[in-house]
Amino acid sequence: MKTKILFFLLAILPFISGCNNTEDVKALLVGKTWRLSDFYYKNGSIIPYQNANEIFKNNPDGFYLKFNDNNTFNGKAINCSFSGTWNGSGKTNDFSMTITNTAGSDASQIIAVDFINAVKAAYSYKADENILTIYYSYGVRDESMSFYVKK
Repeated sequence: MKTKILFFLLAILPFISGCNNTEDVKALLVGKTWRLSDFYYKNGSIIPYQNANEIFKNNPDGFYLKFNDNNTFNGKAINCSFSGTWNGSGKTNDFSMTITNTAGSDASQIIAVDFINAVKAAYSYKADENILTIYYSYGVRDESMSFYVKK
């Protein structure tokens, strides 16, 4: 009887120990190009940027993030490309991004500067196969940015 109980406990040990929640995040994020659609205040209202729609339309290859399987990412905001490392938990939805390399500059476009600063300040996420929301701190406010899968 003790042998059966021991066998049973050893057999279910891999299931009890849980799975790697980073893998769940990777399954959702990796292998896709995530295109920025909007910034939001905590209450859900859109943060207005002058000419945002025109800027997005005129920069179809800008304002994106690509996550890699080795927990690196790259992105672009108009003329500034950047890359770094990311980490996320599928269990707690904690999420962080650290920019380690940049090239170019978008200092003249407030929306581009805010995009890069939001990436740096990311602390949480919510995602499905087609929509990604990254939450970040902006001063004393919590805000979010929404992405869709670019096809």
